[in-house]
Amino acid sequence: MSKLVVISGPSGAGKGTVVKELLNIYEKKQEPLYLSVSATTRSPREGEIDGVNYYFITEEEFEQKILENDFLEYNKYGTGKYYGTLKSQVFTYLNKGYDVILEIDINGYKQIINNYKDAIGIFIMPPSLEVLEQRLRDRKTETEENIQKRLKTAREELENIDLYPYIVINQDGKVKEAAFEVYNIIKKN
Repeated sequence: MSKLVVISGPSGAGKGTVVKELLNIYEKKQEPLYLSVSATTRSPREGEIDGVNYYFITEEEFEQKILENDFLEYNKYGTGKYYGTLKSQVFTYLNKGYDVILEIDINGYKQIINNYKDAIGIFIMPPSLEVLEQRLRDRKTETEENIQKRLKTAREELENIDLYPYIVINQDGKVKEAAFEVYNIIKKN
């Protein structure tokens, strides 16, 4: 039976890297997995492709889909842009027998577990906040102000960690192990 899996965690925890490795595991085992593509009202960045990175839609289209109840979860962020997970996409793949991965934040997970009780929630954590801070600094893409904002958000997210039935620690240099742990959690549910 196909499963809906929500993966969350703070920026810098390595969620995206773990998910990429998880995709590799499924591919090697020739098992169907779909990484959900979110809809957004923001403009595409250079190199982003509609339907691959995001579904880029207008604010009017997004709000119409809200009225039509076509989102599993959605949020409007401080940037004024909407982001959300389309039910139509997720259920198309679930109905085809695919496990579906959503890489979303805690607010999105809260919305999903209120409506879809069978979702598997997995929180990806760094080994410590110190390691998280070092990972953010090592990216060399963030200002000091953004690093501090991300660390503050991470502390807030950790306060809600008990919402997740599963926690996976992404140790430095052990992404494959973390991905296999996620895979095993999915398969045992």
